[in-house]
Amino acid sequence: MKKRLFILINLFVMIISTNGQTVTGYSYVLDNGINVKTVRCWNHVWVQQTYEDIKPGDQSPPVAVNIRSLGNLIQAGTTIKMLSSGKEVKMTGAAPGTYELKITSKLSGKPGSISFTLGNIVLKPKTKTSVSITLYDYQINITESPASNNGLSAYESTVNCFKDSPGQNPYKPALVFYPKGKRDAKITPDEATSEIKGKIKPGTYDVLIALGISGHKQEVWLENFAMKADVTYKINTNLNAGIIAYTGGNKEVKGMLLYPAGTAATQTAKAAPDKSKEIISYDNLTTANACRPGSYDVLLSFTKGDKYEWRKGIAVQTGVKAEVK
Repeated sequence: MKKRLFILINLFVMIISTNGQTVTGYSYVLDNGINVKTVRCWNHVWVQQTYEDIKPGDQSPPVAVNIRSLGNLIQAGTTIKMLSSGKEVKMTGAAPGTYELKITSKLSGKPGSISFTLGNIVLKPKTKTSVSITLYDYQINITESPASNNGLSAYESTVNCFKDSPGQNPYKPALVFYPKGKRDAKITPDEATSEIKGKIKPGTYDVLIALGISGHKQEVWLENFAMKADVTYKINTNLNAGIIAYTGGNKEVKGMLLYPAGTAATQTAKAAPDKSKEIISYDNLTTANACRPGSYDVLLSFTKGDKYEWRKGIAVQTGVKAEVK
């Protein structure tokens, strides 16, 4: 019987879009003991805090929390605790003041959960506080199955833009093995068919999944990964991303440069690149380029190299193709 392990990918320091809220202690626990950490990945947390007057007769708690994820990430059953000076307090009847929320959500493909603490939650007199949280993260699906590997552990790695999307060959994730807790000495697999497939001695490793997306290097670390003899591990990286492509048909367009939405309006002179604000660029225009969900201003570059044009407010959604014309 195959055993499926679903792993949430997190940032060392979460990127947050808030109005003063902070996220601390972002972590997760898996029953198999794997710890996952990432570097330069697209993970993101959006937080919005809004207020409205409490209606007469309303006996519900003065704070309401809504949490959702983009793509295949968490399931129903989130636990929320309100803290004051580190101690749990009841939401119902909570007095005006500043609090923290401890959030714990189960992964959509157990076993495991994610948790973090959201700070600077403000309750005002006679006012209800609504907190909306959106999570965006990668998911790794590890399938274990018994196999005759001559006593070795076999592995294979694939990547998809989003769940059930076709394999994205340009984003094959190379696997690199290290001794547990050590990053200064790579371990050479006993048999390596390619950068993404091979066999290695059974043991516990820190495994690096190295992703290269349009020159943007990302690192996903599977720490404390216990690999057993005569077991094959298939590791699938689900980016929970959207895709973006140029469909305008102008053959003189040679590149797309992505910027935060609103960037175009800040340029007073003619359209031009700004490396300090550029998020990512793509040279392969007509293919399905993986892209983090969000809203962008896209700068098109032309063959001669001295002409640029803006395409404003391009929305990228998980599992959806965004067309730039």
